[in-house]
Amino acid sequence: MLSRVAESLFWMSRYVERAENTARFLDVNFNLLLDLNRITPTENPDCWIALTVATSDPEKFESLYGEYSARSVTDYLVFNRSNSNSIISCIGLARENARSIIESISSEMWEQINNLYHLLQTMRPENVQNDPFSFYREIKNASHLFQGITDNTMARSQGWDFIQVAKYLERADNVTRLIDVKYHMLTPQTSREAIGLISSVDIIQWMAVLKSCSALEAFKKVHLSRIKPENILEFLILDKTFPRSIHFSIGAAKEALWRLSGNSTQKNLSNSDRLIGKMEAELSYTTVEDIMERGLHDYLGDIKQRLQKAGEQLHLVYFAYHTPEIEPQDESKALPFTGVAGGRANWSQAQQQQQQQFSLRKNRARNNA
Repeated sequence: MLSRVAESLFWMSRYVERAENTARFLDVNFNLLLDLNRITPTENPDCWIALTVATSDPEKFESLYGEYSARSVTDYLVFNRSNSNSIISCIGLARENARSIIESISSEMWEQINNLYHLLQTMRPENVQNDPFSFYREIKNASHLFQGITDNTMARSQGWDFIQVAKYLERADNVTRLIDVKYHMLTPQTSREAIGLISSVDIIQWMAVLKSCSALEAFKKVHLSRIKPENILEFLILDKTFPRSIHFSIGAAKEALWRLSGNSTQKNLSNSDRLIGKMEAELSYTTVEDIMERGLHDYLGDIKQRLQKAGEQLHLVYFAYHTPEIEPQDESKALPFTGVAGGRANWSQAQQQQQQQFSLRKNRARNNA
């Protein structure tokens, strides 16, 4: 498979997953505000700042809007094209990647992503403000439909594995960010937490965290007792069976990576294989007590950095278009977008631009000859 095709499949999948996660976070937040309406004021910026911190770049948001509100956050995370992580940007980028490899995906996949793209072009901010629940349900259902079509129309070949790696790396990253932001916003400051007591407001907000990962019903089937933060953390981080937990996602990404490299016997592992395999193995033997002893923020921060590093190594192994004329002396220069946009991986587009520039130089050299 051409590295260009593999990279486009990878980013098509990752952008669709990112758009769906953003839609789910916003949908759950609107429902949460309805639940809290009679308990606590909902105009507090804290009700909206967490979404921006978890999904995008708060500094860029503040430079554009200045204040956090339902209108400004929705516009930034849904319609703002200068935000590369907005829903409209993600679906646009997913469509462009799909269009560039239309011969490598099924016609049903192309029709679905193209229909979703054109649907978003017809939407306006007032459509979301008037009926946010229907809008976000449409985005989520369209994403699920795209993934279902992919499952049922694509051969289990290398292209399929790149799609799976992308989906699960993005999912693990999103869940990690959500837990990191929400946990510290919900950590009580009073001594009552020391004896395990949480208020009705805390319970509603912890339920919202589970809903943001589509995990509430699955959680209740495992933990029959009342909602406790430590049980939620254990379920969303360490559960091996729930498809949106960090452990499950990293394990699924590892399996797809090892199929790509043919290293199921753990011989001749690449850097990306080794990094993701080590993360999965450590999660298998970690307990929630170990995490809390280390510090949840530090633990999740380490996972985010290692997921980013695994993505960088995957890029260098499978996607990098290095030639003598443009070979970077420093590895960091091969990944020019790493560390921007709120720390989310966006270096793919710069690498594609680099290849285009090289092609132009090559053509000019031929013409001059």
